[in-house]
Amino acid sequence: MKKIIGVALLAVLCSGCVAHMMETRGGKVMLIKPQGQKPGKGGVIRYLNTGFQSWRQARRADAEKQMNHFCSGSYTISAEGPRSQFGASMPVGTSVSVEVDQYWYIAFDCISETKS
Repeated sequence: MKKIIGVALLAVLCSGCVAHMMETRGGKVMLIKPQGQKPGKGGVIRYLNTGFQSWRQARRADAEKQMNHFCSGSYTISAEGPRSQFGASMPVGTSVSVEVDQYWYIAFDCISETKS
């Protein structure tokens, strides 16, 4: 029983160990660019920025790996920073406890490799 609870707890803790691609652009060749879309290929990725330093470093490494994979090579970070997002709320006595998740967002642009 303790082993099952331990495995379940580990699965819950590791579920937040990866970065999530929030937005991409330039993945398809289009004849007409939709109005308001930035030129080139890139996107926005986020990861949970809470927990132990080793967890945050692992999430950052996963985000960098995903950006590298999406761009098929080099990319440049155009903006990054923290954002808060309200999570679950739970009644505690006569008040309500609200969980706030801290995410780190990274906007990136792919660098096209020109062959000469």
